Parts: sequence; structure tokens; C-alpha cells
Amino acid sequence: MEIEMRSHLTSRRWIWINAGLLAFLIASIAFALFLGSEEASLRAALSGDERAYAIIFVSRLPRILLAALVGMALASAGGAFQALLRNQLADPFILGVSGGAALGAVAAVGAGLGFTLQSIAAFGGAIVSMLAIFNIGNARRRLSPTTLLLTGVIFNAFCFALILFVNSIVTMEEAYQILFLLMGNIEPMGMGTIAVLALCVLGGFAMLCACSWRMNLLAMGDADAASMGVNVARLRAVVFIAASLMVGAAVAASGLIGFVGLAVPHIMRLLTGADHRLLVPASGLAGAAFLVLADAAARTLLMHTGYATELPVGVITAMVGAPLFMILLRRQQKTI
Repeated sequence: MEIEMRSHLTSRRWIWINAGLLAFLIASIAFALFLGSEEASLRAALSGDERAYAIIFVSRLPRILLAALVGMALASAGGAFQALLRNQLADPFILGVSGGAALGAVAAVGAGLGFTLQSIAAFGGAIVSMLAIFNIGNARRRLSPTTLLLTGVIFNAFCFALILFVNSIVTMEEAYQILFLLMGNIEPMGMGTIAVLALCVLGGFAMLCACSWRMNLLAMGDADAASMGVNVARLRAVVFIAASLMVGAAVAASGLIGFVGLAVPHIMRLLTGADHRLLVPASGLAGAAFLVLADAAARTLLMHTGYATELPVGVITAMVGAPLFMILLRRQQKTI
């Protein structure tokens, strides 16, 4: 059941909260841009210093933008799934949507396809997996959270079995690429690829924001929402497609990064309330900032140690997000 909103949502409150989160995202990007094993200044990069330009604009900036887009996709999609399924444990990873998207992306890698076609394949895998899981969980027109979660776990296991099968028959180079998809990793990409990802993520994000006020009605139940003029089937289809598009593109770009889609919407719900008109955009902005900072930590945490290596970003999201989520949830329980 949704927790009650802390206060009535006004235009002023919506603007101030989202403006604050946007400012925090910009600050996170600026902080990550100048954090690394090698020093480089923006002035030098803009003044023609090829080394500084390569570090900031070729290596760091595309990676940071990728992290921001993936974080926005996973967090806002997680919030949308939780609203539609009326289940706060719903998220792309747990429900199996990420597993279906990963299977589609891995199949595309095995076929030697490029990023755009990998994104399309991942999107298709996310759509098929979400529809299959929802139809099973909605048996006899009763949406069972337990059945839904169990179905997601089983579907994930099935997808990973197929992924391992594909991994065993591809070349070493393709197997290495598949390994990074499964680990969840942020790496620099070309700006053309970033633009394709941004089109998918920002388009899906805009669709979710446009549907956010109807999600509030859907949280009361399908019958009540329909009595208020909401076309429940069409709303569910639009949100499923938008969220699956975002998850598919994110998985194709960075692989399986868990926890973001579960924890960030929960944290924002505890901090800002349950009104989806605020929760959806706030989750997207917070998720973007969270993954930018998590990736900055992943690439610099062991920078000055004897290991001199980078951590998978999924390790950081779990290590930082899980305790923070538990602390906030515990505080909320004390106030109820």
C-alpha cells in the first residue's frame, strides 16, 4: 500500500523539488567530470590542449552522460512498475524485465549486430518478458504480488540459462562483451550512441511523466480508476511500452545494473511522498545523479591502491544504496 503524501502537491513544490534535484544532478556531473586518475582542466581542454580535451570530452563526459541516462531509465521505470502493479517490490531487475532485455541484447551480440539493433532486441525482450510475467501474475484477473515476484525469479533463471547457452557458442570477443553485459558496467561510448540512448530514455521518460497523474488513480484499483474515466488497459500498455523501451536501451548500453530501479523510487517516495506527478520525475533525476556518483566511485575507489582497477558499478549501487534504503525505511516505520 502506498504511504500517504507528506503534503499536498502544489506547482510551487513540484518546481522547487525537481529544480533542486536537477541542480544536484548537474553538480554530480561536474564533480564526476573532474574526478579521475589524471588531472585535466576544462580551460585547458577548451584552449586546445589535446590531452585535456581527450580526457574530459572523449573519455569522461560520454561515460558520465551514459550513467545519467541509465540511472534515469532504471529509476523512473522502477517507479512506474511499482505504480502499475501496486507492488513496492516491483522493479525491472526483480520482475525479470531486465533479464528479458539482457537476453535480447545477448542474442543481438551473438548475431554480431550493432548497438542500435541491440537496443531494439533488448526492447523486444523487455516487452515480451513483461507481458508474459504480467499475464501469469494476473491469472483469473487477480494481480497476485507473490505470484508476480515468483514468476519474475523463475523467468530470470530461464533467461540466464539461455544467456549462458549463447555465451558458450560465441567467439571469445563476443563472450567478453556478454560478460560485461551481465556484470553491469559503464564505459565510454561514442556521442552517436549516446544520442540514440538519449532518444529512447528521454522519450520514455516524457511518456511516463505525461501518464503520472493517471497512475495516482490506478493506485486506487482498476475499477475505481475506470469509474473516473481512465482507460486502464491503454494506460497500462502505454506505461509498459515506455518503461520497457527505457529498460531495453539501458540494458543494451550498460548491462544488468540492479537495485537502482527498486531503491531510488522507494527513497524518493519516503522523502517526497507518493504522488506520481512528483515521484516519477523526481525518481528519474535522483536515479541519474545516483548512478553518476556511483560510477565515479567505481572508477576511482581503487585508483590509488595496489589493485589499480575499476569496480563494476553494480557493486557500488548495492553497497551504497542498500544500507541507505534500509535506514530510510526504518525511519519511516518509526513514524507510522
